[in-house]
Amino acid sequence: MNRIFWVLLFLSFGLFLGISLSFIETNHDRRPGIEWLGNPRSITHFQLESEGGTFDKQSLKGQWTIALFGFLHCPDVCPTSLSELARVSERLREMPTKDPVAFVFVSVDPERDSYSEVAQYARFFDANILGVTGSARNLKSFANDLGVQFKVNPGEKNYTVAHSVTFSIVDPNGALSGRFRPGFDLDTLVKDFTNRQADFL
Repeated sequence: MNRIFWVLLFLSFGLFLGISLSFIETNHDRRPGIEWLGNPRSITHFQLESEGGTFDKQSLKGQWTIALFGFLHCPDVCPTSLSELARVSERLREMPTKDPVAFVFVSVDPERDSYSEVAQYARFFDANILGVTGSARNLKSFANDLGVQFKVNPGEKNYTVAHSVTFSIVDPNGALSGRFRPGFDLDTLVKDFTNRQADFL
C-alpha cells in the first residue's frame, strides 16, 4: 500500500476525533467570525505547484480565494480545519454568489508532501479544494504575505511542523482581505462573507 493510503487512514481517525469534539463544543466557546482588514494587503510574487500546473499571484485574481496552510502528517488540527473548509465550500455552492470562490490547501512540508499527494489529500475532504505546495522560499513568501507562520522542526524521520491555523481570504484583486479561525459559526460566517462579496467593487 502506498504512503498516501496510510496518511488518509490516519487523517480519517483525526477527522473522526475532531468531529466528535465539535459536538461537545458550546456556543460560548465558538470563535468570532471574519476579521476584515481595513486596508487589504498586497501579495508579492510567489510560485507554487498543483496537479493543474503553476499556482501563483495571477491565480488569485478574478475570484475570491480562501486558503489554509498545513501538512499531510498533521495528526488532528489539519483534518479538522479541512473539514470546516469543506463545510464552507459546500454551503457557498448552495448560494447564489457574485463571484466564484476558490479553496486552497497549502502544504508547508514539501520534503515529504508532493503536489500530487497534497491534491489527493485535499480532495478527500472536498473535490473543490485545490492542493498546492512548492519550495520553502516560495512557501515562506506566500505565508508571510498572508500573515501565516510556520516552522519545520527537522531531526527525526517523523518530524513535526508548527504552523498557524488560520483561514486567509484573498479578494478578486489578489490582496489579503480578511481571515478567520476554526470554530466559527457557519451561518454567521457565510452571511458575512457573501455580504462582503456583494459590496466588493
